Amino acid sequence: GVPSGGGGSEGRRQQSSAMYEEMLNEVPELAGIGKLFSSSKPTDLTGPEAEYVVSVVKHVFPAHIVLHFTIKNTMEEQQMEQVTVEVDLEGGAKVQASVPAEAIKYQAPGMALVCIKRPSDGMDAISVKSCKLTFIVKEVDPASQEVSEEGENEEYPLDDIEIGVSDYTKPLPLPDFRAAWEAMTPDNDLTQVFRLDKYKSIPEAVAALLEILTMDPCEGSQTVSSAARSHRLLLSGMMLGEQAVLVRSDLRVSAANVVEMKLSIRAQSLQAAEAVMESVSS
Repeated sequence: GVPSGGGGSEGRRQQSSAMYEEMLNEVPELAGIGKLFSSSKPTDLTGPEAEYVVSVVKHVFPAHIVLHFTIKNTMEEQQMEQVTVEVDLEGGAKVQASVPAEAIKYQAPGMALVCIKRPSDGMDAISVKSCKLTFIVKEVDPASQEVSEEGENEEYPLDDIEIGVSDYTKPLPLPDFRAAWEAMTPDNDLTQVFRLDKYKSIPEAVAALLEILTMDPCEGSQTVSSAARSHRLLLSGMMLGEQAVLVRSDLRVSAANVVEMKLSIRAQSLQAAEAVMESVSS
């Protein structure tokens, strides 16, 4: 039979979500921020050859975002202490709490957290700029593993972080896309036609849509042959505020060899439909 849209990955996603929630619930500085809605995949903020290798997971809560940094120290004769991530926020968001990593030894990853209060409980786009690690570095004697008392203040730059619609969306596995589509109100429907000049083929466009929208592909529609001249991709997601969104993307290659797409969105609120359309348009 046709494999359903990634049942295995769905189980893994719920498992890692439960693991994250348990971990974040134990941090006193995050008390009272509510239920975890979704967690992104980890994103690298440094090159693989960096002295300090840093990645971030974005955790979305009802009115907050928690940036969860994993920091690896690759310097054998150093220990990092009081490791904090400093950020500049654009878009009206504010840092509510910052939780440093106390000490990070060689090759033993540490964790630092930054809790951001969003400007509204909507799906705000937030740019996190000028990210940097600030920490005290102390020498470690390689023979005795003794850490020196004296340390020096250091800074280390990190890549910017963008928070957008994909972070406020999680996959919603559906047994029957068509039934779900017909059961939902058409009042918030949006449809738009796009010329996708930057994609050379339908599989390339499908891969890009899956990445932009972080939804669940339905009925095996993520699978497309490399020679396809037309294809229908069906996606289903849940957006912040428990709003279901369904997306039907009809793709075709025109006579001029350009990929064209008719995108139809059906959602439980106009805000959700508009957010999805905007993320595809940009």
